[in-house]
Amino acid sequence: MIGVNGAGKTTTIGKLAVRLRAEGRSVLLAAGDTFRAAAIEQLGEWARRAEVAMISQPRGADAAAVAHDALQAARSRAVDVLLIDTAGRLHTQGGLMDELAKIKRTLTRLDAHAPHQVILILDGGIGQNALVQVEQFHKTVGVTGLCITKLDGTAKGGVVFALAKRFALPIYFVGVGESADDLRPFEAQSFVDAVLPAELVDDRT
Repeated sequence: MIGVNGAGKTTTIGKLAVRLRAEGRSVLLAAGDTFRAAAIEQLGEWARRAEVAMISQPRGADAAAVAHDALQAARSRAVDVLLIDTAGRLHTQGGLMDELAKIKRTLTRLDAHAPHQVILILDGGIGQNALVQVEQFHKTVGVTGLCITKLDGTAKGGVVFALAKRFALPIYFVGVGESADDLRPFEAQSFVDAVLPAELVDDRT
């Protein structure tokens, strides 16, 4: 799980862990945000709420090492889903983007198919800057899907159309609130129906 500061990565991971556990899947969290103060504690609180285990190291540790240990633990425990948190970083910060690439290389060395998903968390309120973020993160680590957070108003909906048209990446979830059940699967038709006037939508949309 990747994205810029404040996009809602840690919260989204927590909500997703709750959802996956409710579906009967085993989940392991990895506290790969070793930079931000209290990030490990925040993810740990979500792990407690979701009743799942978490792999972590002290603040300031190598994030790639956390990812390495977490993947080994997930494999040894036969866990269904490993969710790796990462530090928020601007797409313009070369050093931090390089760190993200290092995390991916570390995972790939353990498993040629890992990471199986690279999900970019986007704040639905940032407008056209979302396009730049997707482009730069995709160039660095190969984004496979999106999750749009803070999408609790139709005024923020335009970015979804722009993203779909330009990148054709799947949008897996949208965040529409603060509670654990406010992370919802993205449904294209329902979204279009909610944002566009009915007279502009026909059954070919």
